[in-house]
Order: sequence, then structure tokens, then C-alpha cells
Amino acid sequence: MARKLKGIAAARGIAIAPVVHFHPTLEHIPTWKVPEEAIDAERSRLSNAVATVAAGLMALQQELAGAIGKSEARIYDAQMALLQDPQFRRDVEAEVRAQRVNLEVALQRVVARYEGVFAAMENPAMRERAADLRDIGRQLVGALMAQARQKYTANGADYLFAAEEFLPSDAGLLDRAHIRGIVTAHGGKYSHGAILARSLGIPAVVGVDQVMLESNTGTMAIIDGDAGVVLLDPTAEEMREYERRAREQRAVDRRIAEVRFQPSVTRDGVAVQLYANVEGVRDLDSLEIEATAGIGLFRTEFAFMERRQFPTEDEQVAMYRRAMDGAKGRPVTFRTLDVGGDKPLGYFRMPDERNPVLGWRGIRLCLDWPDILYSQLRAILRASALGHARILLPMVSSRSEVARCRDVVDQLVADLRATGVAYDPRVELGVMVEVPVLVPVLPEVLPLADFVSVGTNDLVQYLLAVDRDNQRVAKMYDPFHPGVLRVLQQIAQASRHAGKPASVCGEIAGDQWFTPLLVGLGFRELSMAPVFLPRVKLMLRSMTVAECEDLAGRALAMHSTSAVRKLVLDELQPRWLAQLGGEEPQR
Repeated sequence: MARKLKGIAAARGIAIAPVVHFHPTLEHIPTWKVPEEAIDAERSRLSNAVATVAAGLMALQQELAGAIGKSEARIYDAQMALLQDPQFRRDVEAEVRAQRVNLEVALQRVVARYEGVFAAMENPAMRERAADLRDIGRQLVGALMAQARQKYTANGADYLFAAEEFLPSDAGLLDRAHIRGIVTAHGGKYSHGAILARSLGIPAVVGVDQVMLESNTGTMAIIDGDAGVVLLDPTAEEMREYERRAREQRAVDRRIAEVRFQPSVTRDGVAVQLYANVEGVRDLDSLEIEATAGIGLFRTEFAFMERRQFPTEDEQVAMYRRAMDGAKGRPVTFRTLDVGGDKPLGYFRMPDERNPVLGWRGIRLCLDWPDILYSQLRAILRASALGHARILLPMVSSRSEVARCRDVVDQLVADLRATGVAYDPRVELGVMVEVPVLVPVLPEVLPLADFVSVGTNDLVQYLLAVDRDNQRVAKMYDPFHPGVLRVLQQIAQASRHAGKPASVCGEIAGDQWFTPLLVGLGFRELSMAPVFLPRVKLMLRSMTVAECEDLAGRALAMHSTSAVRKLVLDELQPRWLAQLGGEEPQR
């Protein structure tokens, strides 16, 4: 029976192959009492083990030098620094001396203590260092036991690497000729293992906590590194669909080099600005900002969720300035704190709610706790001095909410001006359209706003009364519903009549089959996960605005979701295939 497991998208791409479980080979570590006269011998053993592991790390770094970038290769420099840290060595030796335990056990105990220290750190990047420390400890114990680690192979067959976690030293043990993907029970998007998977071009999904229990070696599986999904025992239909997507992705990859820095314009030369959605400043490290119009959605809540307490204003300023620097002069749209619902803060007690997605979240929460809002808005304004910042308000449902936020921004601007604190006078305030009731009153709200951003993930969910994470009804969640298209048309028309730019930042903005519909409905700004930018640009360049408008007009007249989908696929598939083949569509 097919099973779908959700994790964290760590490295893009599709991988299809049998799962192979890999476990650490150091399952039994001996324990013995160390007499006083043997302590010096244990110290010598430690020196030899450090030298052995250091040589191995240098060899691994050289081996991977041609496959990974220079910045990724520095991961092994970080491991070397941990390995040769004199305090780490003193702590291990002290454990041997004080507890009279052998070096293998002392290493395990010290590594566990260090892990606890890293886990308590507020900086998420520092918390990820715990995995590096585990890796160093594992390598040292292996060297002490003179136990060489075995290569991760599947006897020459293609395979998906499945393990509790993927550590930097594991990269040297992979059969890179046959590995097709990586799935782990633990790990984060910014762990060094995830970074190496991206650099090696291996699709990866991490944080799938049930993967080792739900699968066995030999289980056929699909890794969707774009969506962060793993399908176990997929159906024949799912296999065909993902095989098609994999072929299509290879064709897209071939075309990316040709179009990634070309203008995002329709075939008749009308510009459509393509922006990137990011979850934090670290996403900017792997983003080709020059291939975008800027950051269309910076989700500030993820920085709050990674911490153990609310960040101060100065800490927020530092984060937002890094985003402004990373955008290199392009606009950055900061969405104000959108917690609550499915994104709670561990350090902020939220009330138990029967339906938290429709509850105390987004701008509702921030207006009830104005200190949070004031601090964040002031921090964004201070950071805006480095470029062009835009402020986006989530979960807006009334004109009064926007008016209150506009008053706060005006007060803060007056205060900054009076105290001589620099800010960008062009800073804009926008509203996110995701609550359906905002659509009919949008003409009354827009005089208070500078721009509109349509959050289609929630908007579609609310319009259809479908929880897209509920497996019983998720199949009913379909943005191609004619009613959804008509609501999007209303938003585009209201924005155009008010002379305010309108963008789409939900998942449909990154769906190339939806691109011509959005352009035809009147949208000229789309913001999406960076992985989808090339696909959207390819589709965009295959059609004229008139063709998009004609397609959207016919779709609006349909009476069923299935009819809209058939129309779109019948019209667009030939153009898409022509684009992937490098051909210009017929005029």
C-alpha cells in the first residue's frame, strides 16, 4: 500500500529507487576501567586517533573538491577545527582521568555533553554543529577501534540512502555512481549533510521521523526533494507521474543555463517580475539573486521559531540588514510575524483553539500584542536604510486592521526622522489577501496600502473549505476551480483600478501550468520558491499576453475544475514540450 511521508525539502530533484537502510557500524563499544598507570597510554591513543581522523578528513576534502563548491568544502575545515580544539581534547582526557574509563567511553560522554550545549544555543546554525560533533566522535571511536567504515553501496544497483542522519563524513562513503537520493529521520535544511547533498546534486528529504520504521531495505520509494515528500511503495500511476516529472526536470535543467539570466518576459516582450520566496537569510546563500526581481516574500516567523525567546529589536535589525545586503539593491518584502495556527512559538504560550488556522494568528495576534508589532516594524524600517524594503501584513480581514498598522508605521517613521535614524523613505506597506472576506472590500482597503500580495495557499483553502493537510478531503483542494479563478480576477481588477501592484506569492505562483492563467488574469508579479523560477520563466517566454488573456477568459467560463485542467493541459503541453526541446513555439 502506498504511503506518503512528509519531511523537510533539503535538496531539489526527483529520485526513484529501492531504499537501502544504513546504520552506524560502531554498534558495540567496549568498556573497561583504566588504571592510573595506563592513563598516559590512553592519551597517546587519543593523539593517534586524532591524527588518523585528520588525515581522513583532508583526504575526503580533496576527494570531493571537484564535486562540491569551495564554500561547501569548508565544512571539513569546520570539522577539523572541532577535532583539533584543545579544550575538547582536555575535556576527553579529564574524563578518562576522573572516571577511570577507557577513551572510547570518555569520548561518548564528552560528545554528549557538548551536544547538550549546542542544542541549547539560540543560533540555529550553531545548533546544527551538534551533528558535526557527533560525526567527529564517531570517526574518533572508529579510529580507536581500528574499524574501517564500509562504503554505502547496494552491490552496484541504484539505491536511496536511508539512515537516521546524513553526516559530512558519510559523503565519502557514498557510491555516487548509483545513489539516487537521500532520506533521513533527523536533520535540518541547513545541516552540513543537507548542504553537501545540495552541492553533490543528490535529491534529499530530511526530518522524516518515521522513515526507518515505515520502510525496509528493498522498499521501492520516490523522493520528491522539491516538495519534501517521500512516497513508499508508490502506485503504478504515481511511478509514471514521477518518472515523467524526472524526465521533464532533466530537460528543464538543460534549458536553465540558456534562460536563467534572460528577461522574464512574455513572447511579445511584456515584463512579468519573478521574485523569490525565502524562509530566512540563509536561503540567500544558495539563491542566484541576479536571476530574480528581488525577494517577494521573506517569512520572518521562521527566525522567531528557531529561537528560544523573542529576538530584540537590534537582533531583528541585524537579520533584516543581512537580507537587504543579500538582495543587492533589489526589493525585499518582509511579511510581519505570522505565527499561530500551524506555526506556534515554543516560548510564547498560545491558547488552545478548536481551529487554530482560523484563530489567533498573523496580524490579529500582533495587534493584540503591539509591543511585538512595534519592535518588528521599527526593525524593518531601520534595516530599510540599506535598500528598498516592503512590509507585508498577513491575515488581514478588515480596513481597520490596515489603518491601525498604517498609523503605527507613520508614528515610527516620524520618530526615526526626529531622532535622525536612517530609513528608506520609499518603504511600502502592503496587504496579504488570504482571508476571502477581504476580496469584496479590497477597493476600500487599497487607499491605505501600497501593494497587494495574494497568499493563495490559505485563500484557496478558505474558499474551498478544504484542509489541504487532511487526507480525507485534500483531493478537493484544487486552485483550478473556476470559483478560485474568478476571485483572483476580482483581486487583479481591484488592484489595477486602484493603481496598486498585485503579486501572487502562494504555491500556484510556482506552478508553470498556472502561469499563463495568472498573466491572463492581470498579474504582473509572481513570487515563488526559487526551485520553480526556471520553469515559470520558460513557460512565460512561450506565450504572448493576448494568448494568456484568451486562455484565462475561456477558463473563467468553465463550470468545473476538471474542465479547466483539461483546457490548460491541452493548450499548454505542446508549448511546454517545445520549450524543453529548445524550439520556439509556432506563431
